[in-house]
Amino acid sequence: MELAQLAVFVRPPAVGKVKTRLAALVGEPGAAALYRAFVEDTLGLCLRVRAAGRVDLALWSTRLDDPIVAEWADRLGTAPRLQPKGDLGVKLTAAFDEGLRRYQRVVIIGSDAPTFPIELIVAAFDSLEKAPLVLGPANDGGYCTVGASNGVRPSFEGVRWSTTETLEDTVRANANRQLAIISPWYDIDQPEDLQVLHAHLSVDPAAAPATASCLAELARAQR
Repeated sequence: MELAQLAVFVRPPAVGKVKTRLAALVGEPGAAALYRAFVEDTLGLCLRVRAAGRVDLALWSTRLDDPIVAEWADRLGTAPRLQPKGDLGVKLTAAFDEGLRRYQRVVIIGSDAPTFPIELIVAAFDSLEKAPLVLGPANDGGYCTVGASNGVRPSFEGVRWSTTETLEDTVRANANRQLAIISPWYDIDQPEDLQVLHAHLSVDPAAAPATASCLAELARAQR
């Protein structure tokens, strides 16, 4: 069994299909462009994680017949996997079922937190040496990352997805297991989240360079 896998969930950056709640501020094409930038920065994070240690990468997409998704997977050196139909719990279960058959530790991240720091990925993997499950809380009541180890797949029974109770429900669903919690981070779903992102990148644009460039381009277009 190999040591570790980092998996990322994505979707094709189609106009009107991604980050639709941000469209009120940047328009549907702008929201799609932003999401594509989010993924670009997330892939950069994945590649830095792989370069730092023995971690394989996986990419799970809602569609496989998209050239941009194929390009993303190729950049990670992997074949894209298809997320099954169903809620996020169904999709996460499939990714863990596949990953834990081959890897001792599996950490899954989304593509909504372009500034997610490598230190929290390292913390998630390190936590799995002491506990079978790990969660990385998000600012909205969900989580930016979830991990499992040694064949212990998380339960997502009864989780209310995309609510302020998502993290709490997941903790409750795994109450009979040891669960580590790492430091929280923020993801970008609502228009108000863009204010936090703008503030962060105004101080440290290197935290998400593709996103910083996209935001600057959108600002110039709106003048």
